Amino acid sequence: MSYKFLADAVMVIHAALIFLILIGILISIRYKRFRPMESIALLSAVLVWSLYGGCPATFLENHLRILAGNPLPLTEVGFIPFYFDKWFSLSMTRYQLTWATYMTALVFFLISIEWVSPYLNIELFKLRKALGFIKN
Repeated sequence: MSYKFLADAVMVIHAALIFLILIGILISIRYKRFRPMESIALLSAVLVWSLYGGCPATFLENHLRILAGNPLPLTEVGFIPFYFDKWFSLSMTRYQLTWATYMTALVFFLISIEWVSPYLNIELFKLRKALGFIKN
């Protein structure tokens, strides 16, 4: 197998994972039973991304492209900004992507607190229910 094929396979898998996380957010907002799974997936992705200073799949794809003799500025620009510009002609900086990712994770986490509240603080749950923030 060639390195270019492996790099393309990593790129497709990486894009599919990003797409699945975004679709999962939409599904879990509608269907509450999926929120714990989606929260874990989203927070895991943000944690790994924060610890490594980028996604390990981006680093792997970049390494495979270098071995194939076709280096791309993936590690400098980032996976999403690079491919958004290449596929959709949309310019995005790494800072904008980081901000959007953390804000999405924060908003989703705040939305998903409802499933955590009964286990962590039953009184907060009762208060929210009494105030009408939670419908039966």
